[in-house]
Amino acid sequence: MFSENYKNAMDSIKPDNETRDKILDKIILKEELTSRKNPAIPWRVAFACVACVAIILGVMFIPRNNFNVAVKTDASKILTVSKSYDEIYKLVKPKKNYNFLYGIATDDEEVYYEEDIVYESITDNSATTSQTNGAMPGATASDNKNSQDGSFKNETDDFSTTTEQVEGVAEADIVKTDGKYIYYLLGNELSIFKAAGENSELISKTVLKEEKYDNFGDMFLKENRLILLQTDDYIDNTEFVTVIIYDISDPANPKKITTSSQEGWYNSSRMVGDYVYLISNCHINIRDIDKDKPETFVPVTEVNGVCETVPADSIYRYEKEEYNSEYTVIGAFNYKDGTLSDTASLLGGTDNIYCSQGNIILANSTYDRNDEEKETYSRNNTIVSKLEIKDGKIEYKTTGEVEGTLENQFFIDEHKGYFRFVTTVTLATEKRKKFDNSDHEIISYSSQTSARLTVLDSELKKTGEIKDLAKDERVYSVRFMGDVAYFVTFRQTDPLFSADLSDPANPKILGELKIPGFSEYMYPYGDGKLLGFGMDADEQTGRTTYLKLSMFDITDPANVTEQDKTIVEGYSYSTALENHKAMLVSPNKNLIGFPTYDPTYKAVGSSRYKYMIYEYTGDGFVKKAELSIPWNSDYKLYYDSIRGIFIGNNFYVLSEQSLQVFDIETFTQLTIIEQ
Repeated sequence: MFSENYKNAMDSIKPDNETRDKILDKIILKEELTSRKNPAIPWRVAFACVACVAIILGVMFIPRNNFNVAVKTDASKILTVSKSYDEIYKLVKPKKNYNFLYGIATDDEEVYYEEDIVYESITDNSATTSQTNGAMPGATASDNKNSQDGSFKNETDDFSTTTEQVEGVAEADIVKTDGKYIYYLLGNELSIFKAAGENSELISKTVLKEEKYDNFGDMFLKENRLILLQTDDYIDNTEFVTVIIYDISDPANPKKITTSSQEGWYNSSRMVGDYVYLISNCHINIRDIDKDKPETFVPVTEVNGVCETVPADSIYRYEKEEYNSEYTVIGAFNYKDGTLSDTASLLGGTDNIYCSQGNIILANSTYDRNDEEKETYSRNNTIVSKLEIKDGKIEYKTTGEVEGTLENQFFIDEHKGYFRFVTTVTLATEKRKKFDNSDHEIISYSSQTSARLTVLDSELKKTGEIKDLAKDERVYSVRFMGDVAYFVTFRQTDPLFSADLSDPANPKILGELKIPGFSEYMYPYGDGKLLGFGMDADEQTGRTTYLKLSMFDITDPANVTEQDKTIVEGYSYSTALENHKAMLVSPNKNLIGFPTYDPTYKAVGSSRYKYMIYEYTGDGFVKKAELSIPWNSDYKLYYDSIRGIFIGNNFYVLSEQSLQVFDIETFTQLTIIEQ
């Protein structure tokens, strides 16, 4: 009777295609939002939810718009350049109908298939799965050391700049300054302020597009050019990233000089020398492709109104029969006039990128079932591809693989010709048990996480690694400092590991420090000091409480200690937990700044948002200011719109509604400029 009822129930819950798409979108969105909001939720919950969906739906890989199933990448094979568009078309055209619900490809009409299986509850013994940002914090002033070695880049002007992971490789943000003017990009408006302390003023405001909610997310500043990136631009229902260049020789009257576009949604960007390297992920709908129209299945670029498809000999791929529907597109745009110097594309998506002055590393996490016969297998590996960049030229070099997943760009590093990665490895165990008197099966899953450090050579071949660190925990943040790496994992306490990488073939753990909570960011703070920014947590349960600042003594990497800490009582969230550019760290000025959200605000007009400023002394952290951010109902405060910067003896706090100017010593307000 149970078997019959079960079968009837399963027959009654087959949704139509539209319903299935909506359900999947909600599951993915809910999982992402949940992991962001509470990084301390145990992995057992997240993995159980995902595994239940996978078991019930029978889906190992769900392609968008019923695209072909992606075949597991063989990283031992180097990508090959495509010879023609016809060759690419044969790779991406639909070969089989794909059954969305049960993951079955057929040559006939869509069919449904059922397995007569009984499912039991799933257990998971792993740590948390939240995808929080473990990047380095904010803007800095000058120092005389190389940022690749964990220090600040060299600057002579007394103003803060956007964080650079690698010296000479600029990163885009919503705020830029040249020490005389402040440029603020938000929504569809570009505001330019004259930075003159109490005499500061708004000198121009440019509406970039008529649509109020068009998203101009980031920009670069170089000489008399602002390079703006519009991240949500649709042309004929196709998504593009648009590069718009303004001449700001006269900041009171900025002039648009050129517009360029690249197909796909915005992933990331870097500026090296005179070129902006733009990375986008481009989806194609293979239900609507035409062999005689390459633009329907190959990424498109547009410069000054001229559209071109990415050349076939610039598209790299593996020798395999089926592909998913995604390209990674890399374009090199000249900052002066927006001309497209070179472009390249890889069949397959990209999660994270790392960029040095000579190379771009593309990293893409893939589902990996190593051996269908094994009970225990690795759930995810990361495919990494290396592209050489030089003076606006892009050349694919090689591809490798590391086990586990990367949180963000700061989990990757290049040093002396070697590439280093810190990943979270998840090993899943699947067990099947049959009933003695029937064909029914019980399927149970469990998983265990650990940290891994992997070193690859210039050809992305494995040179050395450290495995099985921090069982049942996830890596939260990483800081590479020359021959030493520091990384934080977390479940209930915060182990800070230090590793010696001086011998790439034999990396070694030097020390381990366990304290409550975790650090999302780590940043050098003068000689022998490392700043951590993250959350405090209950040592018994692992439940997070309030924001936390830690100062680690790394004078002896083998014996790291937490020299001081402070808990930001009452504040349990900051956008700087997810975006490293929202945090400012300057050892030279002895300033640590970040925005916070006040959960106790009562009404519109009250201090819903604050900007916190600390300094560090030999006696610990000292709060210098708690600055209120104006807000009222006429403004829809953007999720990540608050920045703090300094210029000379003044400190500026920018938000959607205003620019506030403070004396940098006393933090008394000098003036406020409404936008």
